[in-house]
Amino acid sequence: MINKKVKILFVTRYFNSHYAGAVLVENLINSLNPGIVAGVVTQAESYNDHDIIDGDIKIYKIFHFLNFINERLWYYGRKLSFEMELRKLCKIISNQRITHIVGVYPDLDFLELARRSSKITGVKFLPYLHDTIVEGLSHTVQNKMAKEVQKKIFIKNNKIFVMSEGMQRLYKRKYNIDTIPLVHSYPEDIIVKNYNKEVVSNSVFWGGSIYSINKETVKRIHSVCIHLGMILTVSAVNKMKNLLNMGFTNNNIKILPSLNREDYLKEIKIQAALLLGIDWPDESPVHKDELATIFPTKTVDYLISGRPIIVHCPENYFLGKFFKKHKCGFILNDRNTNSIEFQISQIFKDTNRLKQKVSNAFKASKQFHISSVKQVFESEL
Repeated sequence: MINKKVKILFVTRYFNSHYAGAVLVENLINSLNPGIVAGVVTQAESYNDHDIIDGDIKIYKIFHFLNFINERLWYYGRKLSFEMELRKLCKIISNQRITHIVGVYPDLDFLELARRSSKITGVKFLPYLHDTIVEGLSHTVQNKMAKEVQKKIFIKNNKIFVMSEGMQRLYKRKYNIDTIPLVHSYPEDIIVKNYNKEVVSNSVFWGGSIYSINKETVKRIHSVCIHLGMILTVSAVNKMKNLLNMGFTNNNIKILPSLNREDYLKEIKIQAALLLGIDWPDESPVHKDELATIFPTKTVDYLISGRPIIVHCPENYFLGKFFKKHKCGFILNDRNTNSIEFQISQIFKDTNRLKQKVSNAFKASKQFHISSVKQVFESEL
């Protein structure tokens, strides 16, 4: 039980959106006693966007000028906007008598706003890192700032929440920093069902965006789907124009319309298989340590779907190790498309093996139920 005097303010760029990190923060907030959640500071969509109350949650809006500034002017624009944003945040902390501030990353500025405001006001700062900081931004214009922010966070002996055990192990090995996994979550109470091979589409499903951490992986699976006469179905965040620019062909590919969560969960339950993939280090500009620790948000929804899960990534990545440990998916560590085609074609021929994988997936999913995540968060407060 958390002390009633605790007042938590979440600072996150993404909230009330389809962005995966936003859903995770919302799951956590909705699981907590409303009396301890003082509100959420998030990005305004326009300069005239006002603070609102959504149910029991007060949502404070900050107009983030940097989203409208050319990358060349980013460094100077940040200096001009940051202090104004910081003053508003400190005023909220004072007025609402905040005791804890949770700074959510992957947005560097919102994380730094949370850290700086905690230093000024003296409230407890809890970083919640959905991605690695230095490694994840090493190939971007923000790489220098990422090093500065990470150094300040690590040196203060904060309790640091991270998204996966993979990140926890990396930070311990590389920086000798102890962190606390506060993992992906799902809010539904799940009824465990056996694998059902009836009434499914002839489709391999990919949820989420296709971009620099996974595009080569998905392209390989797409080419295999064409040879097998299967469809690659992707979620609505992807646009055909962008896929064509990345080298996909407009064959055997389907883009879903935008779906609410209930319809999304129904959709993945009728797929032949669900795909997870992360590119190899030599085919992505992203740092190998970031690639190796990624645990996609959609994974937890896949685990409770009752469908086979195909995992295409190097065997030393945390994602591959997780599925190997729990024996809950079909792991493809080979980049040869002929080998991939053979392995995928074999998946659907052994019903008993499919049933066991699906059963193991339900068992592995229990650790991601929001009740378990909530318990970890509250115990650390």
